[in-house]
Amino acid sequence: MAGMVTDDLNKFGPFGRYNGVTTVSSGTFDFSSGSGLGAAAFILSGSAGASGQLMDINDPKQEGSWIELSRGGKLMITSMSVGKVYEIGISRAYSNSVKTHICVLRR
Repeated sequence: MAGMVTDDLNKFGPFGRYNGVTTVSSGTFDFSSGSGLGAAAFILSGSAGASGQLMDINDPKQEGSWIELSRGGKLMITSMSVGKVYEIGISRAYSNSVKTHICVLRR
């Protein structure tokens, strides 16, 4: 096998726009090298949206969850909608709570 789950998938190549997902919960994940390369979109799930879980009282910096972009800059996820696909190049993702899930989609 060369990257896909089965040999049959390797014969035909990837189907769909995204072919992998990494869920970031309560921590940081780096998508700028290694197995994280190809992060091209994300979806928020869990209680990441309007439920009030975006600022965790156990987060000493109280900075909230964020997405760092491939060409620089940082997006705070406080005003983003749960379940919507945001297509954007991602270098790092940080979730400040086990209830905030950032599902990063890879090509």
